[in-house]
Amino acid sequence: MNPNSPVGVNANLQGALWMILAGGAFTIANVAVRSAALEIHPFVIVFLRSIIAVPLFAHLFLAKDFHWNPGPNFRFHVSRGILQATGLLCLYVGISMTPLATVAAVGFVMPIVSGAGAILFLGEPSRFGRWFAVLFGFAGVLIILRPGLISLTLGALLVVAYAVQQATSNLCAKALIARSERPAAVVAWMTLISAPVALVPALLVWSWPSAYVWGLVAINAVMSTIAHLATVQAYKCADITVIDPMIFFRLVLAAFAGFVLYSEVPDFWTWGGSIVILIAGMILSRDERSKRSKAA
Repeated sequence: MNPNSPVGVNANLQGALWMILAGGAFTIANVAVRSAALEIHPFVIVFLRSIIAVPLFAHLFLAKDFHWNPGPNFRFHVSRGILQATGLLCLYVGISMTPLATVAAVGFVMPIVSGAGAILFLGEPSRFGRWFAVLFGFAGVLIILRPGLISLTLGALLVVAYAVQQATSNLCAKALIARSERPAAVVAWMTLISAPVALVPALLVWSWPSAYVWGLVAINAVMSTIAHLATVQAYKCADITVIDPMIFFRLVLAAFAGFVLYSEVPDFWTWGGSIVILIAGMILSRDERSKRSKAA
């Protein structure tokens, strides 16, 4: 498709709008967590969200082609379930004590970590351009955190830990799909395993949620789902050169919400580091697309 044709322009516009929707949904999900954390511990929020997610995939568990004995793949499913639970524990505690814009900015590093992991553990080609993008992306994280220049906050470090765990989970998913596991089954197993894992730390700080908290957790679950679906739809509709820069809109919305709701003002380093990470992610995306084009 010619991106300059009316059809191409319309598709790119749709893709951009899907990414704006994703950015808004991610922001609302994080605000819901911050609000719920004022009443109950983030560990409990993670467990409640996991409980809400399980019924959403009931149709997959009950399907005739769902394999309750995945064989050798089970260890990857268990790894993903644990990573999902512990990653969300880190993220939700981080959200409760970190400016929303910083959470969004540090989260941009996730595909950078995935790119490095794919080279190191999945045998993907090791090229100068990919390693440059990885190192450039990590430089962006250092710009935001500025270790040695300012005191590192626990919240920011927890968000980084979440990004690393989520990237590792994505690599496990890629390995499962390479073993002919269906994507729906990959997500379903992760959801099923993460719930009991999240229960253990939740019991240590348990308090019964109010109806208000249940509502916030439901909003978080729904908005997170919408955000992921909208992101996938954006990449289906539009060219990657249009979609990648739109990811930055997440930071804009997070900064706006943080300012309006919590009087948070992102500093120059947060904006600058985010731009560096975004550029690194775009380099990786183009490298991946170039690899696929050559393969085709």
